[in-house]
Amino acid sequence: MDIEELHRVVVQGFASVTDRLDSADARLNAVEARLTEKMDAEFGRVKDALMEHGRQLKDIRAALDRKVDRDELEARH
Repeated sequence: MDIEELHRVVVQGFASVTDRLDSADARLNAVEARLTEKMDAEFGRVKDALMEHGRQLKDIRAALDRKVDRDELEARH
């Protein structure tokens, strides 16, 4: 094997490795994109649940503020 043949084999080997790395990188990018999408959706649901919980707590507090205390009723009679 002369130097030119050796050079060609090395270049082909590097090209093969580069192709494999590019393919793996593309697959990893696709997996990352799907995971990011799932996480965004899940965090959105958690945020919505927390917001609803906060609204419910406000409603409960408002109802409690309007509640007439038994002692107040007895004092009015």
